[in-house]
Amino acid sequence: MTDPADRRRSLLATLYFAPASTATALALARDMERVHSIATSRDQVRGDLAWLQEQGLVALHDDVAQLTERGRDVARGAAAWSW
Repeated sequence: MTDPADRRRSLLATLYFAPASTATALALARDMERVHSIATSRDQVRGDLAWLQEQGLVALHDDVAQLTERGRDVARGAAAWSW
């Protein structure tokens, strides 16, 4: 089982490299497995995205996540974050 902090860091990284820093939960779940070798469900991705939204790192619009400016800084290591 993957640590939630690892999954969330991977989600931020995936969004960082996505076009317009935006992706659906389905696309994120697919990329998590393909790129990061983390098997996860869309429900788990949605839960992690909700947590990331509470932290101000992503914005959610229905089933679409977009990296915030703060999330971009955390994803590229320019801002410290305690998981």
